[in-house]
Amino acid sequence: MKRLGSVLLALVMASLAAPAGELKIYTEVSPPQQIQERDGSLSGIGVEVVRTLQKLVGNRDPIRVVPWPKGYQAALDEPDVVLFSMARTAERESLFHWIGPLDETIYYVWVKAGSRRVIRTPDDARGLKAIGVYRNDVRDQFLTRKGFTNLDRADDNLTNLEKLLAGDLDAFVATFDEAEDLARAAGCQLSDLRVTIPICKAQMYIVMSLKTREEVVKAWSSAFGALRDSQTFEGIFRSYKPSQPLPDRPALDN
Repeated sequence: MKRLGSVLLALVMASLAAPAGELKIYTEVSPPQQIQERDGSLSGIGVEVVRTLQKLVGNRDPIRVVPWPKGYQAALDEPDVVLFSMARTAERESLFHWIGPLDETIYYVWVKAGSRRVIRTPDDARGLKAIGVYRNDVRDQFLTRKGFTNLDRADDNLTNLEKLLAGDLDAFVATFDEAEDLARAAGCQLSDLRVTIPICKAQMYIVMSLKTREEVVKAWSSAFGALRDSQTFEGIFRSYKPSQPLPDRPALDN
């Protein structure tokens, strides 16, 4: 993978002062943005981008994997919090500082492969008994905003898949990459699931809490701008999504 050239790196490092003070950097496991191997090591688009930004601004704080609700609440309430990767939506717009986009993703409604349920429209999904969603995630917030009253919320999406396989849910919501990874973690195959309709599309970002120091936000934002204009960002992105277009200008979920 191509890395930042020495000239670009020198320019960026010269222009950015590394603000002192610890950051709390949180993420979740959600391939292909964040992947956790069996040995606990992290990779993925979001992880590689954040680590590159850390090098550019001189930050060495650890990336900590936490349940999404915990990281989300910390980013809402606490100073100097970095959280990734978060879907950018209209209702979240004023709640955080946004750095990105890192990626674009589409969420789908999934059922068991042998299910006879026919889901061709959102109204069909609205008629299900229970749909598993990830608590406080974009899919939870989107469907809640659209008036869905049949949502079963869990603190991780693996729980939703396990409940689906056990017959306790009619469906759950995930991306293709996420569904494949969750199926592997649950000891089954993606072929044990059947994808139905897309439910929403979103761009994924790094966010900083509103209480984060202004100089830190500026340093990270400037570093991302330099990274995004280099071949390094494309190299990171293509190593995980070789055929997908790079994320375009910010687009808010409707």
